Amino acid sequence: AIAAVVDSAKAQGIPVEPLYDKVNEGVVKGADGPHIVVAVRNLALDLATAHRALGALATADEIKAAASAMHAGVPAVELGKLKKQSGLRRSLTLPFTVLADIVSRGVPVSTAANAIRSLVGAGAKDKDINDFQRNVKVDIEQGAPPAAAAETRAKGAAKPDKPDQIDQ
Repeated sequence: AIAAVVDSAKAQGIPVEPLYDKVNEGVVKGADGPHIVVAVRNLALDLATAHRALGALATADEIKAAASAMHAGVPAVELGKLKKQSGLRRSLTLPFTVLADIVSRGVPVSTAANAIRSLVGAGAKDKDINDFQRNVKVDIEQGAPPAAAAETRAKGAAKPDKPDQIDQ
């Protein structure tokens, strides 16, 4: 059954490595065969949906990260909007990964998607996006409401680095 899922994914141009990883994860966790098959099928469906949302030019890593974001609750349409906005300027693997992470920490999907869209639109580099993720995580751990943490940190991260001007 797994071979059929993998063959179907290959035929659709969907990355199959994550499917094999899911099989291995199930085996390591001691899951039975039918549960592994269901998990692999569900992942294949998520990967196919992510692939359709992102388009033919999406990389395998972007598709995997988008499927992870979808699993966290981000609608495929949001991911497609981000891909369309960025065009071919940058990989969205990290932005999609961070989006999944902050949503899983309780940031509402719309707030998280807007924050990531703002960062990507402002030309944020990977370091900026990693810093944003770390700062949101720390703020939430210190008791900040997740939405407020993401909104505040996105505003700060989207500003260009320049010294503050002091009026004299």
